[in-house]
Amino acid sequence: MAELKFFGYLADLVGTRKKEVNLEKPIPLREMLPSPFPETNIIILINEKVGGLDSLIQDEDSVVLMPILSGG
Repeated sequence: MAELKFFGYLADLVGTRKKEVNLEKPIPLREMLPSPFPETNIIILINEKVGGLDSLIQDEDSVVLMPILSGG
């Protein structure tokens, strides 16, 4: 079971902070997300490594999606 964790406004956009998905075959991350989903100014980590919306997600993967934070 793949686990997706959403932080900040992305959790509000998706409607949950955590989503678990059973996958029979690898699929691109973007196919698991609602449309429209931001394509810029987000950080994507897959199994603690940098990933992207087109990265293939497999069963047992851990995915973290969070907005880029800035401050002054």
